[in-house]
Amino acid sequence: MGKGSKLSIRERAGAEKQKIQGMTRDKAAQYIWAYYKIPIVGAAVLIFLAVYFIRAFLNQPEDALLHVTFVNCYDDVSENSDFYKDFLAYAELEDTGEVIFDSNVFFDLSKDSDYANTYFQKTVAYLEAGTTDALICQETNMRGMAKGGRVLSLKDVRAAEIYEKYKDRVVDYTTKEGEVVPVGIDISDSPRLKGMKSYKNEEGCYLCVSAYIDNADQVEIFLDYLLSE
Repeated sequence: MGKGSKLSIRERAGAEKQKIQGMTRDKAAQYIWAYYKIPIVGAAVLIFLAVYFIRAFLNQPEDALLHVTFVNCYDDVSENSDFYKDFLAYAELEDTGEVIFDSNVFFDLSKDSDYANTYFQKTVAYLEAGTTDALICQETNMRGMAKGGRVLSLKDVRAAEIYEKYKDRVVDYTTKEGEVVPVGIDISDSPRLKGMKSYKNEEGCYLCVSAYIDNADQVEIFLDYLLSE
């Protein structure tokens, strides 16, 4: 076929439209799904994510002194739990609104599909909005978050005190460029987590600081609590 016989995009679209118009409604639907399902699904996912992010930003919790997201936590860390009340007492806080522990988050970043998981998107939205201060998660999720640049390098000035105090517990992440970045604190042996069912597998348990945090003082206090006897 010669160069001059090629149809333009406009002509192709017109021909496709005429072809579909000549079909019955059922056959047209089957044809569109058969040939255009990938872009249709892709567009639907993009719309869903856009709506989700907008809702997440509009409905994010009010500012708190400390907001921690517990990934894949099946234990009760709500305001009614002993864990929550014990931390308030430790930090000498009285108002429950000053601390938020969010455990309604479940994903596994060893699976590429979970990067589209709504719980993961919620976590990203809260991190980027500056709502979440820290994450408690397994190693795979810690490294997945580090890969996306969403956790703070513990050598950053904002985490300097945490790094100095717990440098023997620091876990590094190596970027594609070969840069070694300290991104997590190993809290697998935390006395406060021993009574929990969660975080008992071989992946262990780690605390990561949000890359979007302004001040990590409250995260340091929470770490002190987790690792104190």
